[in-house]
Amino acid sequence: MTNLRVDVDKDMIVDVQKRLGDMYTKAPNVISKALNRTITNVNSNIKKEVRERYHIKAGDVSNNLNKPVRSSASRLFAEVKSTGGPIPLDKFKVSPKTVNPNRKSPIKIAVKKEGVKKVMGAFVADLNGKKVFERTTDARLPIKRLFGPSVPQMLGDEDVQENVNTKALETLNKRLDHEISRILDKGRAKA
Repeated sequence: MTNLRVDVDKDMIVDVQKRLGDMYTKAPNVISKALNRTITNVNSNIKKEVRERYHIKAGDVSNNLNKPVRSSASRLFAEVKSTGGPIPLDKFKVSPKTVNPNRKSPIKIAVKKEGVKKVMGAFVADLNGKKVFERTTDARLPIKRLFGPSVPQMLGDEDVQENVNTKALETLNKRLDHEISRILDKGRAKA
């Protein structure tokens, strides 16, 4: 399981209160709204960043992401949790993906976008859909299905983490500016 959490520190709260001036009591609401927009953005960025590095469909990533935990005025954090086990290799790029019992050359599998690997002994079989297997002994049976990394492992990739965190911080700062301006404009309209 991997958590991507957006937290607020005391410095940020003090900064927002200063920027709000007389309306400093609205700071928790402002921060909460900004966090909720940010976590929605983080959820989208996770799918985008993972798909930029791995041959996987957005739906397969989404299936392993829990609904974001949203912020409230009394709980100033938001997070996205990723759970799930290893993803079957057939969900990644497999070539050729046809069933051929007489195939002499090994099939090629690309989990990451930067590399294709030949997997010796692996084969494609149609058991309720095409899947990648390998034999566990020299005999015809038993066979076992082959798996790649899980979504939490993909999220553990340093580049993915760094890009998602950078974009989250940018979004949070933009949303804070927007929410503060909105509150101040409302206050001016009433005055």
